[in-house]
Amino acid sequence: MKKKCNIVEWAMHYRQIVILITSVLVAFGVFALARMNKNEFPDFTVRQGVVVAAYPGATVSEMEKQVTKPLENYIFTYKEVKKAKTKSYTQDGLTIVQVELNDDIDGADKENFWSRFKLGVQQFKSSLPSGVLALQVQDDFGDASSLLVTMESNEKTYRELNNYMDDLKERLRNIESVGRLNVYGGQQEQISVYVDTRKLAQYGIGQSLVSSA
Repeated sequence: MKKKCNIVEWAMHYRQIVILITSVLVAFGVFALARMNKNEFPDFTVRQGVVVAAYPGATVSEMEKQVTKPLENYIFTYKEVKKAKTKSYTQDGLTIVQVELNDDIDGADKENFWSRFKLGVQQFKSSLPSGVLALQVQDDFGDASSLLVTMESNEKTYRELNNYMDDLKERLRNIESVGRLNVYGGQQEQISVYVDTRKLAQYGIGQSLVSSA
């Protein structure tokens, strides 16, 4: 207590020194704030991904034995995978594996790994039961959409809009700062043909012949 009082007494007695030190620190802080590097969109690496397997009709025990365990064993063959942080969840007809990469995986190494991993998972799917309808890998959790472009028309057909969108994508790809491009909401043209079965019968024409034509 006496020591604390001595410090306060010294600061009050030599207040000019205290004010000078405080002023220097404030000035240094303002100078550092003005000169320090700032990144409005800092780079960060998301090292997580998800593997989802869908096996309709399978029970939890069947999923564990036939899908989850073999899938885990395959995933752990990759040295880039951090085994301690990789977890799996199993329920009826569904297996979800949360994959996390090692801390030293960054930038281009991460992209190369996920490309190899996705290809390997699709090849591994052939070793699973035939009832496994889907085996998907999702790794783009860190991606953020910075620009949304909407294209619509009351006069143009779906085909013309798709052509315009393809041209727009080609132009955007020439911009170096543009990353991934995704198109949503595109409609496919469909032609519906309705036939009169009685008239077909009069001419001796079957529906299969009309379809082939």
